[in-house]
Amino acid sequence: MTLAPIPVNAAHPLDLAVALLSRRSKMFSQGWGDEALLQQLSASGSYADQPLPVAVQWGETRERRGTARRDGTFVSPLHRLPSEARTVHLRAWLRPGNTAACVMVAASRDEGYYAREHVFGSLPRRGLDLYLLENPFYGRRRTPQGPSRITISDHGLMVLGMVLEARALLDDLRPRYPKLVMAGYSMAGHMAAITAAVTPYPIACAALATGASASSIYTRGLLSWSVDLDALGGGSTQRSAARERLHYLFSAADITHYPPPLRADAAIIAGCKRDGYVLRSETERLHQHWQGSELRWIPAGHFSALMTCRRALCDCVAQAAEKL
Repeated sequence: MTLAPIPVNAAHPLDLAVALLSRRSKMFSQGWGDEALLQQLSASGSYADQPLPVAVQWGETRERRGTARRDGTFVSPLHRLPSEARTVHLRAWLRPGNTAACVMVAASRDEGYYAREHVFGSLPRRGLDLYLLENPFYGRRRTPQGPSRITISDHGLMVLGMVLEARALLDDLRPRYPKLVMAGYSMAGHMAAITAAVTPYPIACAALATGASASSIYTRGLLSWSVDLDALGGGSTQRSAARERLHYLFSAADITHYPPPLRADAAIIAGCKRDGYVLRSETERLHQHWQGSELRWIPAGHFSALMTCRRALCDCVAQAAEKL
């Protein structure tokens, strides 16, 4: 199988600059990780497993311009995570009278809450309380080696944890909110879409800057420049085999393997016109699988959209909630 790269001439210059700067990071330089775990994650439908109930422990409330901020924790329903990553950290932005809530997971390399607060912080004023989750292996959930040195099997645990933890939080919030939205950007958009697909009750979804599968992102898009294929393949002569295996493993999380959400008509899928990381065809394939969903195109690149199109991104989340 030949995996052709995405043509870079169509990518936004900022996407190219970020890719060039990050290619030294050597993603997955520690190799594949636990082979038995990889086999289990790629063969099972773990995303659809019903998570056990969680009890969120909330800290003190801080008020700012009519919006309350609360930080909390709960124990992850994914018991296979390392001990350092088992405690889930989250932040809520709440406003009196809001009857909808958005649960938003974090993108790749997104630690803490600042980036999401900067882009989506206006949502509470638009009627949606905002709940931000930190990913396993990131931020206060780091393991000693740090997030830049996680293995492929660690990554598999991380994304499984993202889905199960988001589902557990949705279950916890459901009695309090008539409308729930699952949202995310980039990798977080992909995991938000999977979460919406496997949630057994109607929720809205804003899947932003993502597509049906992450395989092409790690093997053909600009992010592939950062993947340490030499470490995964055992040397420069095995890069092709390593790329093909990586494509196969990430295909396990292809959204078309799952039925559409119960309310696909309350889903807004947004792609970036000059995205050098996500193939346009993958965004379109997700939209086609979710019959009744709405597809929007943002006139920006993968990274520039976060700076120049914040209003459009917030519109996707708020208007998905309105469709419920």
